[in-house]
Amino acid sequence: MPTYSAWYSTGEYGKLWFEADSLEQAQEFLDDVQMGNIDFSALPKLETKIKGEELEIEGLEELP
Repeated sequence: MPTYSAWYSTGEYGKLWFEADSLEQAQEFLDDVQMGNIDFSALPKLETKIKGEELEIEGLEELP
């Protein structure tokens, strides 16, 4: 299963990594996080450093 990463901001900055079957599925996961439908902890094999209080996610890309 491919791994995807994206930059996120919670008032400061950071980066997260997680797995998805496709770029489209990865974007759906991030959309669900931003809409409050799921928590970060629901992302498969999530690794992240969260700082601050507000959430913003951008720059989704598949890692080699």
